[in-house]
Amino acid sequence: MELQDVMKRSDRDAADVREFFNGWSLYRRIVDHDYLYHRSAREALTAWLDAWVKDANRSFSFLDLGCGDAAFSTGVLKGRNVAAYTGMDLSPVALDLARENTAEIAAPVALMPGDFMLEIGKLPAAYDIVYIGLSLHHLSRQEKEYFFSELRRKIAPGGAVLIFDPVLTPGESRESYMGRWVDYAEWSWKALSVEEIAGAVQHVTSSDFPEEVATLNRMAVGSGFRPAEILFMDHTDFYALMAFQLA
Repeated sequence: MELQDVMKRSDRDAADVREFFNGWSLYRRIVDHDYLYHRSAREALTAWLDAWVKDANRSFSFLDLGCGDAAFSTGVLKGRNVAAYTGMDLSPVALDLARENTAEIAAPVALMPGDFMLEIGKLPAAYDIVYIGLSLHHLSRQEKEYFFSELRRKIAPGGAVLIFDPVLTPGESRESYMGRWVDYAEWSWKALSVEEIAGAVQHVTSSDFPEEVATLNRMAVGSGFRPAEILFMDHTDFYALMAFQLA
């Protein structure tokens, strides 16, 4: 499948995503209150990475796609034997914050503006670890198919892709997922105002396209990865952290 075939949809425009994340203070509050389960995901990712590094017995390069302010990845990588960090994001606001946060990583840092769906093929290197946090679901299914094939070309031997993303339960429709997600957010996000929750709901219901883990596995296996190892799934079955290693 060629990039131009994937990108035929003339309405593909990341402006809505960029606009949401340019309002960074709201997103940061959502993260700080752990409404998206970042703390548990970070613990699971850290444990997996420490085991992987022990087995590999070497430093590693880390590509962070949709890196945001890089606070999550910095928390994982700080104090670890990182050879190089590369982050990419659509939002200039987020990247400005990422420049400050990644100063804590003891390795060369490169931060790049751009849509990772379009730019991944242009990246010059292969990476040991690719991390995609709460970003893959912004792609259509056809775009995800294409993207997994591009990811395969960017993974160094012995490396892995780690994806933290919303997932459908087996047999669940997008509409059903959105209904229970909105109900849960409106009931449990007590620290946010009604208006703030409404803004988050508008973004999620218009821009998020989660898949079942089985669907992601099909895409991954077709591109040369093993099925996902599930490192974490939250108690509400909204989000999963998955590790895809080369077959």
